[in-house]
Amino acid sequence: MQEGYQLNIDEKLKEAWSDERRFIHTRGIIRSLIWIVSLIITDLIVDLLIWKGIGDNRYGSGLMVINIGIISFVIYREWYRHLKPYNAVRTALQVESKNPKLSSILITYTELSATDSTSNTSEEIVQAIREKANERTESINFQEIVSWEQIKKIFAISAIIIIVFAGISVRWDEQVGTLLKRLRGVNVNYPTQTVIEKVHVGGQEMKAGKPYKVKFGDSLNIKVFTQEKQVPKGELYVRTKGSKKWPSTPQDMDPVANNKQDYERILKDITEDTEFYVRVNDDKDQAYEIQVIKSPKIENYEVEQIFPDYISKDPETVSELTIDTPQDTTLKWKITTQTKVKSMQVRIGEDEKIDAEVSEDGKLITFTRKADKAFNYTFQWTEGESGKNFEYRDVQNNIRVIDDTLPEVQLIAPSSDSLATDKKIVNLNYKGTDDYGLGKAHLIYTIKRGESQSDGESENDKKEIHDFEGKSSGSSSYKWKISDHIKDLKPGDQISYQIEVKDLFPGEKKHIRQSVTRKISIVTPEGYLRWYRAQLASQQDEIKRARDSEETASTQVKQLIDQESEEK
Repeated sequence: MQEGYQLNIDEKLKEAWSDERRFIHTRGIIRSLIWIVSLIITDLIVDLLIWKGIGDNRYGSGLMVINIGIISFVIYREWYRHLKPYNAVRTALQVESKNPKLSSILITYTELSATDSTSNTSEEIVQAIREKANERTESINFQEIVSWEQIKKIFAISAIIIIVFAGISVRWDEQVGTLLKRLRGVNVNYPTQTVIEKVHVGGQEMKAGKPYKVKFGDSLNIKVFTQEKQVPKGELYVRTKGSKKWPSTPQDMDPVANNKQDYERILKDITEDTEFYVRVNDDKDQAYEIQVIKSPKIENYEVEQIFPDYISKDPETVSELTIDTPQDTTLKWKITTQTKVKSMQVRIGEDEKIDAEVSEDGKLITFTRKADKAFNYTFQWTEGESGKNFEYRDVQNNIRVIDDTLPEVQLIAPSSDSLATDKKIVNLNYKGTDDYGLGKAHLIYTIKRGESQSDGESENDKKEIHDFEGKSSGSSSYKWKISDHIKDLKPGDQISYQIEVKDLFPGEKKHIRQSVTRKISIVTPEGYLRWYRAQLASQQDEIKRARDSEETASTQVKQLIDQESEEK
């Protein structure tokens, strides 16, 4: 009999637990259904009435994500978290809470039943509690721990909501069907009173996912065509691609030919990738993209300068498009672009044009020209990315020609006019410089004979004395034995001489520069000796004066040092 009592109470507890689980499942299903239907109704209101639900379907997918999140939370909160595994003590507590008259006898019985044989409680006491628990619970319905009246109320609410949804589905079946598709991510629009038939940009019908390509800075005419006989107005919404928000205020479109059925709007000076959509009455088309094709962007450029022969200089490469270069330099341009180029024409001044060479991939452009004179040039690009062969004209660049300057020459010695006999050897020392390179040096002299001085007759001659071989500067000397070049010199004759140098410039007009003119007067040996002695005496006097000045200065310094020492 004891064993029977235990089984009887345990079965009633398990039945109560099973009934509780049925209750939780039923309540969870009904509440989840209420939430699902309510969310669908809410989605319809939000998507159709607030977001307008036309155009792209980013909102529909977003609503589905929100719905899944809410339903998941509801299932957990209203269903899953209430499902507990069977626990006799927990169920007994629930029964006791509904029946306080049990005075914890059921709980005590259940706890004793759960203990093992090692319990210190005597068998007599355990038996008495079991009998008492069976006696008091015999007339109690353990399944009353749940109230199915609550289910009835919830079911009534769900029925009302379902009826409302059914009415909405019948009245607005297209809208509900569209919503369900949009929630699945399908890009569809709700039915509207006004139907946009097509949108044209620049005379071309726009297609979804296919941007319209436009030249940088151009304008476009956007037209929308409807199936209605008359619509109140057309609106254009425009934003820069990448912007997160559309403008709150649209641009009004103008009726085409005043028919108030089709509308148009011109977008001016488009310089950035742009997105737009049109709204006509209650219909809104999807968003389209306008892709701006910009002028080919130069990634790298260099100009190789191959100098003419008169310049003893290896070729140089510069990374500039405006440069200064010597006359007759051959220039070779190499330009690399980031985007594909179909062709490029170099426009020099107003009349000259050069068709540059373009590589197979359209990203390397080369051309050559000689800098015979200064010139301005621009690039006329034909891009190769869009397939529309848009043309662009680049900024103006300049090639400035550096004129070859005249060389410089300095006659260092003799430093003054002098006297000499016909046997004299004159030591000439001179120095030449040039911006690019020197050529040959010549001695130029003129003889004026004494007997012909009155009528001004003279003799001229020229002799090569050195070759600088293209050096930009250099010094040299020459021992000029006068009698080897000028015959029959007599006292009274006068020689005027210069050093002449030229550079390597090949032009018709030679670049020549002459030094100062020095004079040599021919005298007799006696006359030269007197002059030499006078020159020597003058030099000795200069040396003596210099020595005296040095001694005076040394004495003054010594006096200052002594004076300073006494003061200390």
